[in-house]
Amino acid sequence: MRALEGTVVLSLGLLLTDVLAPSVAKAQTTQDPQYPAQQPGYQQPPQPAASPQGYPQQGYPQQQAYPQQGYPQQQAYPQQPYPQQPYPQQGYPQQSAPPPGYYAPPPSYAPPPGYAPPPSYAPPPTGPAYRRGLLFMPYLGFNTVVGDGSDGYSTGLRLGGLLGVNLGAAPISLNGEMTIDIMNPNSSSFGGDATEVYVDFAFSPLFHFGTPQVEFVVGPKIGFFAESATITNSSSPNYQYSGSGLAYGLNAGVFFPLGRVAIGGLFNFTGHHYSSTCENDYNTNYVEQCGDAPSGTSDAKILGFTGALLY
Repeated sequence: MRALEGTVVLSLGLLLTDVLAPSVAKAQTTQDPQYPAQQPGYQQPPQPAASPQGYPQQGYPQQQAYPQQGYPQQQAYPQQPYPQQPYPQQGYPQQSAPPPGYYAPPPSYAPPPGYAPPPSYAPPPTGPAYRRGLLFMPYLGFNTVVGDGSDGYSTGLRLGGLLGVNLGAAPISLNGEMTIDIMNPNSSSFGGDATEVYVDFAFSPLFHFGTPQVEFVVGPKIGFFAESATITNSSSPNYQYSGSGLAYGLNAGVFFPLGRVAIGGLFNFTGHHYSSTCENDYNTNYVEQCGDAPSGTSDAKILGFTGALLY
């Protein structure tokens, strides 16, 4: 019995071998036309050069897209374009004028009482501070007599000043000047101890020019003067002389700016032309007599050299 079963199994195995062998051989020899079999010595064809623009082209043969097994291929539907629907432009309604009496316009702005509006813009002032507005120039120095009678005097004291106003941007100032000259007469020339004083009041305009580092001033002066002299002698009563008249002359100086003030020097020449005189001496029996100045009376000429400050 077992011998019979072995014979049947062997016969079935040979039968299956004869049926399946041709199918396996056929499947091995059949190749996909897109993938040719590589024979011994086969070389892959050269790849094309990369495109100058974009991505390099692959040298692989284009593969036909196959649907994945087990999943049905999705059918592509044509895309239906939707018509563009224009949106209506929403314009703002035009505002019409309000009806009469609807509302009153706001009143114009008015500052409260007592409020001062801000000052309008003004360019910054130019030039040094002492060249703006008022001018004040005090000076102090010495004097000396020149011309006739100069031998009878030594160096004396001079003091005074100018007070005026600068004319804006113009390099001119209008000033009044007062000068006091305390003379120093020689006792031997006057026959005793003598004192003499000149007081000048003059209009002295100045012209200003120069550079930011140095300033020059120059200008005339004209006005009037008063002079008084007293001679003390132990052997006789005091002699007294006085006079007045026209004062004229010239001012010139140089100044160096120093912050809000300038410091410098002033040269001054003053001439005194007598128009009237008074005497009280032995010639008038010690009674004061006044009158016009005698003809031929020479002018008294005084030079002054002073240090000055310019405000």
